[in-house]
Amino acid sequence: MPQITKDSQILITSSNHNITKELALSAFQKFQNKGYDVYLDSFLALRREDTLPVDKNEKLDLVIVFGGDGTILKTFANWKNVPILGVNCGKIGFLTEIEPEELDTAIDKIEKNEYFFEGFNALKVSSENFPSFTAANDVIVTSDKIGQIISLRVTIDDQYLYTSDGDGMIIASCVGSSAYSLSAGGSLIVPCINALTLVPICPISRRIFPMVISSDVKLSLVNLSEYRAGHVVIDGKTYYSIGYKESIDITISDDQILFLRFSENYVKRVREKLLKFNPDDFDE
Repeated sequence: MPQITKDSQILITSSNHNITKELALSAFQKFQNKGYDVYLDSFLALRREDTLPVDKNEKLDLVIVFGGDGTILKTFANWKNVPILGVNCGKIGFLTEIEPEELDTAIDKIEKNEYFFEGFNALKVSSENFPSFTAANDVIVTSDKIGQIISLRVTIDDQYLYTSDGDGMIIASCVGSSAYSLSAGGSLIVPCINALTLVPICPISRRIFPMVISSDVKLSLVNLSEYRAGHVVIDGKTYYSIGYKESIDITISDDQILFLRFSENYVKRVREKLLKFNPDDFDE
């Protein structure tokens, strides 16, 4: 990846909260004052009469996201393979790198090239009847009717694994393993491991269990519920439904979700964010 310089194309985007927007606009001014080539997303640009929104065809070198993990995933959907610096304005912000008060320090480190890029392959979701989509976090298949069971046949590289009758199935990348997958009983995957996790959601049978599998495989889910469609949710957004005996395939994608990082802080992020309310916490 190229270094971030004054000639780099930087986009600043944010969640829809007013306070977060103000923080993002303040950051925009700071980067402008330092001579960076910086843009705003379409919603932030509305707040400044002197600034046009970024063109969708603009080649970006960095996106600075003010928000939480959901805002980062929305950013990835629009700007794949572009490094993201996440500024935590959400509740947990596991994917974010800094807090708002650390922005000035972060700018100094960017100017001194004291950072590195961390990249992870996303998941490719394919279906016979729909275009392919990319998931940075997870793919979820659930019943189209809340609270009703869906039957999903699971195969790995065309080998039958099991049929799960329950609320659905989560397939998460190593990035997404810290989200819904973890809450549903899946394992947290350390990012350096090329794996994904398959997590049944409330299966009827206790013999249907979560698995961590290689990210190099092809995972297939077939809807065996004759009178119930399966909603396919990609990174929190429902994209389409699969009917009886229709299927989706999930493989590794060529697209990556990239992060700008200042330190190897994965364990620290787990400790401070995912275990924030751990009753066994103590001061060292």
